[in-house]
Amino acid sequence: MRLSAADVAALPLPVALFDRDGALLASSAEWAGGGPGTVVYRLPAASLAVGCDEQDADIAGLLTELVTAMREGAQACGGAQQLRLGALASSVALVAGISDLHVGTTADVLDNLTALLSTVSAHGVTIGERTPGVVPDAPVLALALLQLVINARRHDDATEVTIDIDPGPAFRVQWHGELPHQGVSTARHQADRDRWGLGFVRLAMDALGGVSLSPASHGVGQVTAILSVDPSPRLQLPLAAIRNGVVDAASQAWDEETQLPPGSGLPERWSRLVDAASSSPGVIQRARTARARAAEGTVWIAIPAEGTADRARDVIRGLEHERDLLDAPQPFATLIEGLAGVIALLLGDPAHRVTAAAFDEGYPNAAEAVAAPPFPGRFTGAAAPSPALIAVLASRLTADLSMRDGRIAIHVADGHRDDAITRRLGDGSGVILLP
Repeated sequence: MRLSAADVAALPLPVALFDRDGALLASSAEWAGGGPGTVVYRLPAASLAVGCDEQDADIAGLLTELVTAMREGAQACGGAQQLRLGALASSVALVAGISDLHVGTTADVLDNLTALLSTVSAHGVTIGERTPGVVPDAPVLALALLQLVINARRHDDATEVTIDIDPGPAFRVQWHGELPHQGVSTARHQADRDRWGLGFVRLAMDALGGVSLSPASHGVGQVTAILSVDPSPRLQLPLAAIRNGVVDAASQAWDEETQLPPGSGLPERWSRLVDAASSSPGVIQRARTARARAAEGTVWIAIPAEGTADRARDVIRGLEHERDLLDAPQPFATLIEGLAGVIALLLGDPAHRVTAAAFDEGYPNAAEAVAAPPFPGRFTGAAAPSPALIAVLASRLTADLSMRDGRIAIHVADGHRDDAITRRLGDGSGVILLP
C-alpha cells in the first residue's frame, strides 16, 4: 500500500515518514520526535516511524538489564547451552522492542534449532531439501521454527516434522495433522491472542522483514506452515483505509492480523470503531489494541506495536513459555530470575511463591551469586517470594532483611530511597514488604 503525505498526516498515530537520507517528508500532529519505544518500519524508498504513547522508562530500563544478563550468561556458556540461551536472549530482546539483529545463514538457523530441540522434544526434525541463503538473524528464526514444531507436537501429536528450505530463503514446515474447523490464527498483541508461541512467530517475522503463513491444510492430513524472508521491505504495520464501510486498501500485515483484505466488509468490532471515528473527524479513537481517525471520507485504522508494559508482560509470559531453555550459570541464573520478578512486581503482578523450606534452602546461594546480605534466621510465613527476587532487590538497593508479620521486609538503604523500585514498591518509609 502506498502512503501519500496527506495519508501520513491522517494516520491515527504519532507517526512520521522519512526519506532514505533521513529527511522528514510528512508527519501526524501527534508526532513529537520519537524517543524510547519508537518503532521504525522499512518501506521500499522510505521509512515510517511510529512513536510509543505508553512508555514506562523504569520497566524499559529493567528489560534492558534483563536482556544484558541473558546475553552475558550465554557468553559464559559453551556449545548447545550457549546457543539456547543466546536464542532466548535475542527473542526476549525482540519482544521487549530492543532487538539487535545479526545476519546469519540458513546453516546457522539449523545449528540453533538443533540446540533448541535438544531440551524440548523427544522426536527429531527431518531436514529435507535445503537451499543455502542469508537470514537477518539466525537465533530468532530458529526459535520461531521451534514454535511451529512444538505446536505440531502438542496439537496434532505429530511425531514426524519435516523442514525444507526453499529459495528466498523460505522455511517450509510440514507434518501430519488436521486443523480445527476455524483454522489457526494469532495476533501481534497478547490481548488479541490466547497462546504465546504463534504470536512470537508473527513478531519475529515482522522484525526480520519476513512473512509467516499460518498452518494450513495441504492435502489430506497434511499441514504446512511457511516462514519466508522477504528481500524487499514491506509495511509490517497493520493498517487499513476504510471507505463506505469497506476495506478499500490495506497493508499485508493488516490482512494477516484481521483476515479482512481489501473488499471486505467490517465485522462489529471494527464497524463500531469506524462509527466512533466518523462521528468525531480528526480525533483519534481507541478500541482495545486498535486506533482510528477519520479524514476526508476515509477512516484509517492501525494496530500499533505494544507499549512498554504490555511488551514486558509478553516477555514474562515468554520466559515462562520457554523455561526449558533458560539454563544459565551463576550469577546470571539468579540475576535473570530476580530481574524478571522485579519487572512482574512493577506490572502489578504478585510475586512468585515458594515454600518456606524452598526459600531457606535457595536463598543462601542466590545471595552469594549477587552479593546480597544474608537472611536473618528462617522464613516463618506460609509461603515465600522467590529467593532470587529477594536477593536481587536486597543487592541493588543495599538493603537489610527481616521478617514482619509473616512477610519479608526489605529495609532500603538511605541512598536508594529515591530509586524507582523503592518509590513504586515501598511503603513510603523505605521498606518494601513481600509478599
